[in-house]
Amino acid sequence: MNKVKLAYIGCGGIANWHLSHLINFEDVEFVGFCDIVIDRAKGFAEKTKMGQCFDNYIEMLNTVKPDCVYICIDPNHHGEIELELIKRKIPFLVEKPMALDMGMANNILDKITQANLITAVGFQDRYLDVVQTTKDWLVGKKIGLAYGAWVGGVPMVHWWRKYETSGGQIVEQNIHLFDGLRYIIGEPDRVYCAAGKGIVTGIDGYNVHDYSSAVVTFKNGVIANMFTGCYTGNGVGMQNGISIVADDVRIEYKLRESATLFTKDGDTVVKSTIDQGVTEDRTFIDAIKSGNGSAIRSPYSDAVKSLAFTLACNESLFTGKEIKVTY
Repeated sequence: MNKVKLAYIGCGGIANWHLSHLINFEDVEFVGFCDIVIDRAKGFAEKTKMGQCFDNYIEMLNTVKPDCVYICIDPNHHGEIELELIKRKIPFLVEKPMALDMGMANNILDKITQANLITAVGFQDRYLDVVQTTKDWLVGKKIGLAYGAWVGGVPMVHWWRKYETSGGQIVEQNIHLFDGLRYIIGEPDRVYCAAGKGIVTGIDGYNVHDYSSAVVTFKNGVIANMFTGCYTGNGVGMQNGISIVADDVRIEYKLRESATLFTKDGDTVVKSTIDQGVTEDRTFIDAIKSGNGSAIRSPYSDAVKSLAFTLACNESLFTGKEIKVTY
């Protein structure tokens, strides 16, 4: 395969982020762009100087017959699109969160497994150099506690502000750091999550929590506390990222910026030097060309575990109970 014929379903913000990388790959041919707002699809076609535009993904798939598809849609619109691609045996990269309930996600996973299909989910931070550095620094260390945060403002997209359409901030946004906990520390066993409201006002339809704190007990005994908040602005808030305290070192991963190792002999700071999105997209395209998806760091089969982790947090904050994380 000299060039990968790629199509988009969804042409919004995160789709444009991927496009900014893919447009520089000489082995990618954009054959189709689909969005319910046809002008957004036309905008992508204008940027790439290629590809047909559609407002119906079935029509696009029948017409352009892509080698792979990027799915970049609102969180509550997943399901039929993935199942249609699986039926046609078309590999796909889907942005997180890939579903808002585990029944749908597990059904999609079962079909992916049966079809032996290459997939990827947009957990971009797994491709960061400083995340891998953090993981490497912890080899052989005994970890006791970890803590982290994603605290900021409310992204002003219509679907973000409702549990029904986004799953809330833990599922839609901080899922990146919950996935990071899994990738760096190990698999969670149970979670207890408390949350509050009352600071954010004046946003029509807003019903997500303003802030939450999740206590996570991992299967290896590590205990982590993860803060999530969307009530701050003007540059104030917490240091976003993950801090890990081991027996003889402490590591601070600053979200998408750096990793710092603290030891008795001094501090070591490593700053990120790569665009993790380029690596993520390059890895997926190479997998399509080779037919081998082993280098993909977040295939659908792994990503469902991070989804289950965050949905367990939601269940806890709504029920007030500690929840067992099950896959």
